[in-house]
Amino acid sequence: MEKKDKILIVDDNAKNIQILASLLAENNYDIEYALSGVAALKLLATVSFDLILLDIMMPEMDGFEVCKRIKKDPDSKEIPVIFLTAKTDSESMQKAFEEGGLDYVNKPFNSNELLARVKTHIDLKASKDKLKSVNRWLEEKVEERTAALKIAHQKLLELDSAKSQFLQIISHEIRTPLNAILGSLTILKEEDVGEEAYEFIEMLDNSATRLENFSYKALDISQFHLYGKKVVRLKNTSLLRIIAKIISDLDTERKAKGVQIKLSINTDIDMIYIDAEFLYKAIYNILHNAINHSPKASIIQFNISDEQNQIVIEVLDQGKGFEEGVVIKNITSFESKNHVDSNPGLSLFLCNQIITAHDGTIENGNNLNGGAFVRIYLPMQKTN
Repeated sequence: MEKKDKILIVDDNAKNIQILASLLAENNYDIEYALSGVAALKLLATVSFDLILLDIMMPEMDGFEVCKRIKKDPDSKEIPVIFLTAKTDSESMQKAFEEGGLDYVNKPFNSNELLARVKTHIDLKASKDKLKSVNRWLEEKVEERTAALKIAHQKLLELDSAKSQFLQIISHEIRTPLNAILGSLTILKEEDVGEEAYEFIEMLDNSATRLENFSYKALDISQFHLYGKKVVRLKNTSLLRIIAKIISDLDTERKAKGVQIKLSINTDIDMIYIDAEFLYKAIYNILHNAINHSPKASIIQFNISDEQNQIVIEVLDQGKGFEEGVVIKNITSFESKNHVDSNPGLSLFLCNQIITAHDGTIENGNNLNGGAFVRIYLPMQKTN
């Protein structure tokens, strides 16, 4: 059975109530009535209505005061009120709207006009109620979705932390036996074991060294995953001293390829706030990759300069260049196709982490005349 819309008639004249009730009941409305404002307010405290027809001229409490109290009550303030009045002056009409009335019908009323206005306001209320219901449903769904996303995000953080911790454990576990292996290989290389055996020892030494390098990189990457910028410890440090050490430490690899490194320094800035250990690793990896990918007897240009309050470190080689689409800042930790050595993607991924932690940027590309470039921008922080 279809629910009827419920209307409250408030009028001190019983004959008016009878006429209104008869008309509205014939049009399928459920009717309640009150003969005074006080009685109406008591009724509203226990019964819900879809519309109120309210007379203005009543003893004790007039319709204006009744409407004012209805609109102050959170449980009844949304019920539309239509005033029934014999008053036609603009001042009364204005007060009716000021107290919260939505419409008015003059006495004596026209039945069709009254029914039309009643239907309009009941339909509007029903639409508002539906809209509120939809909004509540949406709010609940948003809250549910937000809660689910928070749980999912927390699980992702936990998984990421677990992954990083696992990498740390693996890195430590790998290095323990590696130290023994590398130590033993160092001793064996000093022994007279014959040329063929020495080649096998050299192969084992290279493989173990690569594995050791991988474990250190994995550990550093896991640290950045876990702690982000908190990993770096910035101190006032000589950048040129770090650069000189990197070039010195790579001298054996450089000579083996017959590569020449041309260092060009075009800045007076040297002391900057950096983490010397991590910045060493980043620049070392970039220069090491450049040497590995350079043709024999070629030149690597190593430039240090400053521009727009930044230190610029640039390495340009004459190798084959980066493969199409390779961008260092977009490389994931285990990317498979990059301008790197036998551990694809890991070195440059770590470089990006280190430079980003210094609030710097890194970019790469290929030169028009061949070869690749990697360019680092670090914030310039002059000290007194």
